[in-house]
Amino acid sequence: MPKVSVIIVTYNSEKYLPDFLDSVFNQTYFRQKQIAPDIFVIDNASTDRTVKFIKDTFPTVNLLRNVNNIGLCRAWNQGIQMTSGEYVLIINPDLILDQDFIKQTLKIIEQDQTVGSIGGKLYQLRVRSLDEDGLSNLEKTNIIDTAGIAAQKSRRFYERGSGQIDRGQYSQEEQVFGISGAAVMYRRSVLEQVKFSQEYFDQDFFMYQEDIDMAWRLRLAGYISIYTPKAIGYHHRRARSFLKEKDRHTISRHRRREFFVNYHSYKNHLMLLRKNSLAINILKHLPFILFYE
Repeated sequence: MPKVSVIIVTYNSEKYLPDFLDSVFNQTYFRQKQIAPDIFVIDNASTDRTVKFIKDTFPTVNLLRNVNNIGLCRAWNQGIQMTSGEYVLIINPDLILDQDFIKQTLKIIEQDQTVGSIGGKLYQLRVRSLDEDGLSNLEKTNIIDTAGIAAQKSRRFYERGSGQIDRGQYSQEEQVFGISGAAVMYRRSVLEQVKFSQEYFDQDFFMYQEDIDMAWRLRLAGYISIYTPKAIGYHHRRARSFLKEKDRHTISRHRRREFFVNYHSYKNHLMLLRKNSLAINILKHLPFILFYE
């Protein structure tokens, strides 16, 4: 049985895959152990050349292609069910991992059985341009994307450090509310403990805030989430790539997308409160919650 199973959900992700998959295969942990990475890709009905690229360039990767886009949570659940690693690393394909990412996260999670999830410091990754094959030319930055998820009494959840230049303000290993779903390692035994029926991630979420829901459920089950600055990654949040586009058709599409994003984000926010809040804490923090809402 592999120690770590890497699960990736793709949807029209071809432009990121060369750098992303290279960074997974080049992990120090796999090279030192002289083992092949256990990678499982679930493709949610991509219409670009994502599937062909993986088959042609990385033939050892396990690949499941869904005929429809079934959503992020259902696809993650498929990956967890079809892998067997003691630890599950879930990562988005628009990432580049530092070569020691898995080594550093494993070092911590193996030492403490109360750690249910662990993640590292992700920086923003910018797309400078696309080459003639449609693949991205990527630029790493020193601007923080996330240093773990924080929670406030108002039930506002946010990515710590997002948009800040890294000046060492998140240089300490510490406990956080949760870890961003962009790159998070879970202990499989904990996922088995908190799942309901065959769902690890709640499929009612489809997308957005499912990582917060999982983090909250882990805490309610008595487990903690750890942030380590020694595990580094670079993440391109695709939502930012539309900000400078001025074509009126693009703007129209973006507005429709904004409605879709805002609708699911707020719907899922209310689901989070209903599912995971204890009544006593809701009453205790009600002024903060009402002010935020």
